[in-house]
Amino acid sequence: MSAARQSLEFAASAMHGTIVRAGARVATFAGAAADSRAVSAEQLFFALPGERVDGFDFVAQAGAVGAAGVVVAAARGLPAGCGDLTVIAVEDPRRALGDLARAVRAAFRGKVVAVTGSNGKTTTKELCAAALRPLGAALRTPGNFNTDVGLPLTILSATGQEAVWVLEMAMRARGEIATLTDIARPHIGVITNVAAAHLETLGSLEEVARAKGELFAGLGPEGFAVLPADDPLVTAQAAPVAPERRITFGARASGDVRVLDVVPAGAAGGVVRYAVYGTPVVVRLPLGGAHNARNGAAALAAAYAAGVSPRAAAIELETVALPPHRSAALPAGGRTILDDCYNANPASMSAALASLAAAAPDGHAFAILGDMLELGPDAEALHRALGREAGARLAGLAVVGNFAGAVVAGARDAGLSAEHAVVAASPEAAAATLAPWTAAGDWILIKASRGIRLERAVEALRATLAPTLEGAP
Repeated sequence: MSAARQSLEFAASAMHGTIVRAGARVATFAGAAADSRAVSAEQLFFALPGERVDGFDFVAQAGAVGAAGVVVAAARGLPAGCGDLTVIAVEDPRRALGDLARAVRAAFRGKVVAVTGSNGKTTTKELCAAALRPLGAALRTPGNFNTDVGLPLTILSATGQEAVWVLEMAMRARGEIATLTDIARPHIGVITNVAAAHLETLGSLEEVARAKGELFAGLGPEGFAVLPADDPLVTAQAAPVAPERRITFGARASGDVRVLDVVPAGAAGGVVRYAVYGTPVVVRLPLGGAHNARNGAAALAAAYAAGVSPRAAAIELETVALPPHRSAALPAGGRTILDDCYNANPASMSAALASLAAAAPDGHAFAILGDMLELGPDAEALHRALGREAGARLAGLAVVGNFAGAVVAGARDAGLSAEHAVVAASPEAAAATLAPWTAAGDWILIKASRGIRLERAVEALRATLAPTLEGAP
């Protein structure tokens, strides 16, 4: 279904802007875009300045594909090539995008769930969307549309007839989650965890927790907070939420929603037993690892807060499918590549290595790893610690990035042989080095921060290993 149609006058009013040029095309719009390459017919195009390109220079391209109108900074005047587009002038187009999303959110009568955390927020967002499916149609954040641009664009893509919106929230500094929460006005807020991410800008885990905790602070008296039972930093942030409106999740004896046990099922994921306020449910979760079972518990908690029965939510969890590069088990030449290269920090690296070790037989676990970004002054030590953990779990390791030497040194400290713990010059070189070490039945983890582009290693490995499967008897 397409985005709800709104009048351009409504948009101008919501954004405190002025229609400085009334176009001859249409008087309405449906959805919005901030990238001229992605704009569709009848959408409203926001001409945002960027680090490398300026949307103001691409108004003509937006018009050429049929945009209904364009939002520009008033101080810049009319853009070149606006043709018969309606032009709405505002003080700040980025802030205006949030204001328009606020107005659309105010008219929505369904449930809104917001998800943030240092690790697992995208996976948990997808799990929540699945668990909430018994309520009806769900809108969820596409890809990484989790910023002060992406979240409003997600809201503006809604039909308004959905039963629930599941919105992911990311941040790099204090105040950003507060802004997103003010736009989204969620009924249920989920914080998956707090870990060593964005330390370069925030400085400490306590500051990371405060930044994430802005979600709970903005819930209001009728909101529900979903949080890990075993994380005192997150628990402290739940203070603005009444105790009876907090739902915790955790392992074994910890939490209102508990992971009782996980039975690995190889590339198929695992069988997870949960208890939701004492109600037992079993889920054949198509995602491997204890960390994903825990993310499933967070989704069951959010569904419980929304009034979905545990058993109905559990059934839907079995259907979840994640976006690319997030814990995807890919067959290649008899091996299994665990493609988890979308992002990384110390906690998610540790969880991925644990998941790999649980899935792979002894001596059959390998990895291509890369830098974890934005760790601040402790980056060298954290990468060396990663190497020690990897060296204790793996039969072979190739590493890419500026801190590759620290990871390899840590792995060798842990006992991994020098010939099977190496620095590689590129993702492709890492794949070429590691592939000959492996055999049928082995597992290969691929993981790093997004900037390292380790999907290139996934592609190279599959290209190298797939012919061995084709030539097998």
